[in-house]
Amino acid sequence: MKSYWEWQLEQELTEFNENSIIQDWVEPLLSEATSTSRYSIEVNYRSKSKEILDAFAKICLGYISAGMKQSGYHVKHVYDEKPLRIVVSSRNWDPGEWTGLVYYHPEHDGGCFIIAKGFYNKDVKTISLQSRQKCKGTSAAEITNELRTLMHTLKNKPDRNTEKLRGPAMKRGPKG
Repeated sequence: MKSYWEWQLEQELTEFNENSIIQDWVEPLLSEATSTSRYSIEVNYRSKSKEILDAFAKICLGYISAGMKQSGYHVKHVYDEKPLRIVVSSRNWDPGEWTGLVYYHPEHDGGCFIIAKGFYNKDVKTISLQSRQKCKGTSAAEITNELRTLMHTLKNKPDRNTEKLRGPAMKRGPKG
């Protein structure tokens, strides 16, 4: 049985004939192949080692994110700022909630992943870190297991805001 991609290529090849312009047919295929996703990196002979390590960090964080989503956690990616990181929450980003964080630190020990925990600040969308430690594992699976264990221990800890933000007490009718 043919895969979807083989079938799609076969369909595109049947549409290609002697009157087709090659450039119109090849450009969309090239743009698909060079599009950026969390599982693809662009490396060529001019790539510097720092660029390659950053690309590896993005791929690894993407796999960690997929593993955490599969375990039922909410994940946010921050790839456009340094350090490259993902933020993990057990609920829907409540203020003062415990969150886990994995980021790539290129200068520490020649490049390593660091796991941290902290409280989520909804107003400025930041994490106030409480502690951090270097990951014992180096693969995405090992880091995912460490983060899952950390998030499991944070489940039973009370949030920073023990009383969730209550609205102001409403007055009942006019005072007379």
